[in-house]
Amino acid sequence: MPDTLDVLFSPYGLTAEGESYLPHPTQQKLLDWVAEVRAGKSTVPGIPVLYLQHGVDSGGTRGMLAPLMECVFELAGLRVLIGRKDFNDLRLSVMETFFEILPQELLAESDAQEHRYVIKAKGGTSQVFFRELKDVKGLGSQEFGVIYVAEAHEIDVASYRTLKQRCRQQGFPTFILLEGNPPGHGHWLTNLTDPKHPDYDPDITRLTLSSYENKAFMKPGYLTMLEAMPPSWQRRYLMGEVGALTEGTPVYPAFQEPIHVHETKLIPDRPLIRGWDFGYRKAACVWAQQEDSGRLLVHKEWMAIETPEDAFIDGVITRTNLWFGARVARDYGDPAARNRDPHGVSALTRLTQHGIQMSYRQTTYGQRIPLINQRFSQLVGGVPAITINPACQILIEGLMGGYRFPELVEGRDLNAKQEIPAKDGWFDHLADAFSYLMVNLYGQSTPAAVKTIAARRARQRRVQVRRGAVVF
Repeated sequence: MPDTLDVLFSPYGLTAEGESYLPHPTQQKLLDWVAEVRAGKSTVPGIPVLYLQHGVDSGGTRGMLAPLMECVFELAGLRVLIGRKDFNDLRLSVMETFFEILPQELLAESDAQEHRYVIKAKGGTSQVFFRELKDVKGLGSQEFGVIYVAEAHEIDVASYRTLKQRCRQQGFPTFILLEGNPPGHGHWLTNLTDPKHPDYDPDITRLTLSSYENKAFMKPGYLTMLEAMPPSWQRRYLMGEVGALTEGTPVYPAFQEPIHVHETKLIPDRPLIRGWDFGYRKAACVWAQQEDSGRLLVHKEWMAIETPEDAFIDGVITRTNLWFGARVARDYGDPAARNRDPHGVSALTRLTQHGIQMSYRQTTYGQRIPLINQRFSQLVGGVPAITINPACQILIEGLMGGYRFPELVEGRDLNAKQEIPAKDGWFDHLADAFSYLMVNLYGQSTPAAVKTIAARRARQRRVQVRRGAVVF
């Protein structure tokens, strides 16, 4: 077996010449921190924890996996837990990267049902367990040497403390790795890593990783697109800094995170409701269900970046099956999906080719925004009419103010300024997908207002039948 990590695999990618990239500065700091812990040089009072707070597309996952996998290869007998709140999200993110990096010849045994993998190590084998972290009590009395939590802001502080109790495998250096985009002020991760806060946890070391450090791996033009975002967005999602998204006036002031953001549970035997927003740069989908009372539960979100329409539709179908299984779906979207691309094909046509019939309603912002604000202000059976799952991070951030009217500029007509929300290139896509879903569910219905592919095809069939045509 090779002796060094860079011979085993290339965790940070390869150059055009096939040579391994060296870790960028923050990734190196992470490697150094793990090396100190393994050498017994950590001075923290409890279990050492490193929290990597990073921007988008910053190399955070590879930065975490590199030292973790080095431990797996070099410490025979080590038990490693890799988790995320939702298992299927874990499967689509960290697991995919893990098996991309892992040389296949080092996989000694796999148990797909238990999500346990035995990895060849120096002098024996190690074990890697992939787990959902919605209920960490399910881990029971299991003990691990290393724990890695992806998108750590998704779990609650009680789960974090339980994981610390499970990180105690005897005879091995024990530590925890946490990573994710920066949460807002008041989040438990922000509080625990702030030396001035009463809840400060001295076991945690926080590193901040900006997207700029990973620019060598970004698609051409991607960084330029990020730099066009509002300054508050850049501070948080480009620079990796804790902060609020405050520029401009929120489009949905009736939305209140403590009221409207809670865990949601799938309703058996109820159809899914999907809201679609198309676009090459960004395309978005939200998944929801409606209770018999009319109350809406928003379960999931997904935003695809620079993804062709067919691949985006396939991605929605894949995620629907992973997250919800085979389930009937009702689909709502943007009327602009009727427009044809340069190849003469519309998004509606592509949806039809995938067996999806999307309804749409021709409305204006002036119609949609008051309707949605009103719905956020309503109670159904004594509880909010809309509940959004914490997993819908971008949608929630948008509703909190990321999706906004433009900043007020002196000398401009204020009413005109506030008619149309800013097309910021990030929050607007999921906000639009959500609004299309809402207006189709709760908007005033008129016979001519809602159009569907199915209805159009039904009319075509009736005409064909009258003409004596064969209809399939």
